Amino acid sequence: MFRQACNLWLEPGKLLTLLPYQKGNAPHGIRLDTSSHFDFLHTLRVGQSAACRGGILRIDGADCSVDLRPARPWHIDLKGLHIDLCRPTQAQSWAVAWSELNRHYHKDSLSDHLGVSFRSRKRPATPAVSEILLQQSAHTIPSLLETTCRLRLREAMLSVRALIGLGYGLTPSGDDFLVGYMAGLWCTAGGTSSRMRFLTALGSELSDASRNTNEISRAYLRSAANGHVSEPIAKLAQRLNQANNMSSIRAATQAALQVGHTSGSDGVLGLLLGCLAWQGLPPHLIFSDLLRLSVLCDSRAQP
Repeated sequence: MFRQACNLWLEPGKLLTLLPYQKGNAPHGIRLDTSSHFDFLHTLRVGQSAACRGGILRIDGADCSVDLRPARPWHIDLKGLHIDLCRPTQAQSWAVAWSELNRHYHKDSLSDHLGVSFRSRKRPATPAVSEILLQQSAHTIPSLLETTCRLRLREAMLSVRALIGLGYGLTPSGDDFLVGYMAGLWCTAGGTSSRMRFLTALGSELSDASRNTNEISRAYLRSAANGHVSEPIAKLAQRLNQANNMSSIRAATQAALQVGHTSGSDGVLGLLLGCLAWQGLPPHLIFSDLLRLSVLCDSRAQP
């Protein structure tokens, strides 16, 4: 229970989150038509039971109910997107989002550990994300990118398991990164059969491995495994795919970055690196000590 979120446990491994209208949509969330001053902590208590009958959600002991009958499902189909950084406009949109991620912080604690550049651009300074991900930039994240590119499921899962539950809070940084990373893969699979088989298998393994984190984070990981993520990340992916308005990409990136303390930046980092995984980077460009990736849009082989 939180001021602006209430989690309902439906059964082991399944979660339903009530959110105020002002918050973005979530794959397992219901947004309520509440005032800007609404506070769940003043309305509900931990341990109350809930039931839904006739389209009305009622919580025992609460003087309010939720009418679900006029509700409309929300979903952005990441599987239907086709981000390809070979396309100049999409490469530019990716670079704009990366620049906004940099600008989100006024420090460069990660700038010596991670760098991504397009051949036609100067390498941008890299943003400070959570310290726990900083520690992973030397080995785990590069390994995840390389094994994903080579469609090596077993090796990729070694990196995934190293990231699950890594960090602190309701959604640890490693989990936030993986949610974004999976979104990036769904956006760039492009219907390629080998990638889709790998991604489906990776999602299944991720769902199983998510038992090693907390239940809230597990719900987000299992949704991401099936291509469903929260609205801020999904909208950013959609804007990257459309690549028709750089101002809208900046705005979508900024909105995604505002989520939580580091959850937004960790998730955006995962999304943008996930978009790189299948760009055909030669193995020698994925270095052992530092993650330095160059997207060469006119000279790369498809996996």
